[in-house]
Amino acid sequence: MRLSSAISLEEGALISSFTDNASAEYHVGTPEHKIVSGGIAIARDIYSHCSQFTSSNHSVSNFVVDITSDVASSNTFAVAHVIVHGKALLRGLRYQDRLVRDMDGWRIGKRLHTPLWQIEADVLPPAFAQALSERN
Repeated sequence: MRLSSAISLEEGALISSFTDNASAEYHVGTPEHKIVSGGIAIARDIYSHCSQFTSSNHSVSNFVVDITSDVASSNTFAVAHVIVHGKALLRGLRYQDRLVRDMDGWRIGKRLHTPLWQIEADVLPPAFAQALSERN
């Protein structure tokens, strides 16, 4: 999963995950729905958005891909664990991608990012959480 690891690296690594003429729709079905066009613009948008997180980790739970020659479609479910502004956010996500194979490998040509659910909680330091559990 080249994109997942690229998010934690740098903007330049993200660019190679998308085709030059890629399109991405984020927050489908929500008031924050937006469309970003072009691989460079998508990479910059992801990097800018994720740079505000103190910590971020995506755990992929289900991944299905259908390959036909140099084109593929994938359907991925994931849980994002994010720390931002002192809050822990857990968000269930669905990524629907159209992938294209070129000389550099597989890249995303079209992405739909759909949030499915979200939980928000205060962040506790590990020692505080341990002390609470020992009291019970």
